[in-house]
Amino acid sequence: MNNRPMEKMDHLACFAGGMFALGSLSAPADKKEAYMQLGKDLTATCHESYDRSASKLGPESFYFNGGTAAKGTVARQRYYIQRPEVIESYFYLWRLTKDQKYRDWGWEAAQAIETHCRVEHGYSGIKDVDSVPVTHDDVQQSFLLAETFKYLYLLFSDDDVLPLDKWVFNTEAHPLPVLPGMP
Repeated sequence: MNNRPMEKMDHLACFAGGMFALGSLSAPADKKEAYMQLGKDLTATCHESYDRSASKLGPESFYFNGGTAAKGTVARQRYYIQRPEVIESYFYLWRLTKDQKYRDWGWEAAQAIETHCRVEHGYSGIKDVDSVPVTHDDVQQSFLLAETFKYLYLLFSDDDVLPLDKWVFNTEAHPLPVLPGMP
């Protein structure tokens, strides 16, 4: 690379909205609001990558240039492989703010997955989020069930299902109990 910043964001980075929101809980008092706002803003940006595609599913990478924001502009990066990071952030932001828009956004994503990814014997990724009808890639990723659908389930569950003060999720969405006496 030429060491110039790229006006690009990858779907994988969309976990950061939830991370900053969750981090706001233990941030110093003068940083709490800034961390929460950063989490909200990052999550809104990731939502825009879904909302601006024809399929309402987010591309693997999206750009911010030439008057285009949060849009997959490079054909080879407009595929959707059922990643969980955007839904993960919706889950954390819903649990922490109770703002209905996070559930609404999650429901939109769930409907888009059902509409565009459902195939006869499961779910498939799609080759181009901006091409409807979609072309499937004939691959159901293991993380669709292990993470994406788990975060969707939790997004619409009551807060007493894996409460955030008693459970922490690792990077693969496995819940681990918070041990007594731990912060």
